[in-house]
Amino acid sequence: MGLNISKLAKEIKPSATLSLKEEVNSLEKEYGFTIIDLTAGQPDTGPTEDVLQALLEGGKLHKYGPVQGDLELRGILSEVINREIGVRYDPQDIAITVGVKSGIDILMKVLLEPGENAGIIVPFWVTYPEAVRLAHGIPCFVESDQALRPDPARLRKEVEENNIKVLLYSSPCNPSGVVYTEDELQGIAKIVKEKNIWVISDEIYGACVFHGRKHRSILSIEDMRSNAILVDGASKRFGVPGWRIGYVAGPREVIAAFTKLQGHINSGTSRPEQYAMRIAYTSEKARQATEQMRQRYERNADIFVNGLSQAYGISCIKPEGAFYAFPNIKKLFGTEYEFAGKRYRIKTSTDFRNFLLRKAQVVAVEGSAFGMDDYIRFSLATNEETIVNALGNIKSAVGELA
Repeated sequence: MGLNISKLAKEIKPSATLSLKEEVNSLEKEYGFTIIDLTAGQPDTGPTEDVLQALLEGGKLHKYGPVQGDLELRGILSEVINREIGVRYDPQDIAITVGVKSGIDILMKVLLEPGENAGIIVPFWVTYPEAVRLAHGIPCFVESDQALRPDPARLRKEVEENNIKVLLYSSPCNPSGVVYTEDELQGIAKIVKEKNIWVISDEIYGACVFHGRKHRSILSIEDMRSNAILVDGASKRFGVPGWRIGYVAGPREVIAAFTKLQGHINSGTSRPEQYAMRIAYTSEKARQATEQMRQRYERNADIFVNGLSQAYGISCIKPEGAFYAFPNIKKLFGTEYEFAGKRYRIKTSTDFRNFLLRKAQVVAVEGSAFGMDDYIRFSLATNEETIVNALGNIKSAVGELA
């Protein structure tokens, strides 16, 4: 008998947002397609020249640094957090992470005992439930309302019935683009305080909100500091997802435990990247580039969602932030199409994803990966021409289903 890998490794799902490339390459090769890729949640532009130069200069930091992160960067982040969400964290209450994904992964190990429950507001980023499972916790899903907004009544019921210990959500939300209002955050905070549970607020898209809205954080609500933990990072704001750098901020006991675990898991974040982030978070060039990017993605969202609203069987809420469209496609379930001499029936979001690949030459991510099978996610972090071309292909293909 051969050796076996662990049950955990077998059961963890691959990242749906990162695992489509092989299928896309196969279709392009076999049928000569050029696929328009609207899957990856990453900006189409990179860092500004001053940030790149700082990365090169940071190469001199070739030895181990503090596991918690370089003090200079944590000091800068303390000022950024205070300026943007109105909460002052001491640098000792901040830890630099290997991306937000690593931050959430380690936080789950810090906060959850095996078998304890974590509440995840639906729709959710694909890694949330897997991070809970990797910590031997149990993910419990909290349904949103019909507008994909948080539902306090359902949240309270879920917290009480399942003895939720940790609550996790993102705002602006990946995948829906919903930005939580002050009233909604107040409603969540009330439940968190009454039940004395942890809440993790993923604010990685906080710099990308549309049409004059203001990003608000649950951490700015009075008395939430002892229960709430912020996770954020540089990847979306500065176009550096491949650099894998984020941070967490929260109660000192949490950050101390987090740092202890991080020391064994990855030893800390790349020091040249931390050096470059000192420049990014203080650079006027970088700030202007972020704002220009936000404006482009706002326009992309307007164009794409307005166009989708004219397509047969598709409805889509207007994104308020992040850079995604998350349309409802349920009315198209049960329809059929032909491709390469075969007939196919659309029954799930994965079927619809495959339909778009084959008939529209556009690839998106199935909604089931985000906890909602009646939906599909498009990333709009690209140029306007690509958005227009993709929209035309989708409307034409869906029109055939009618």
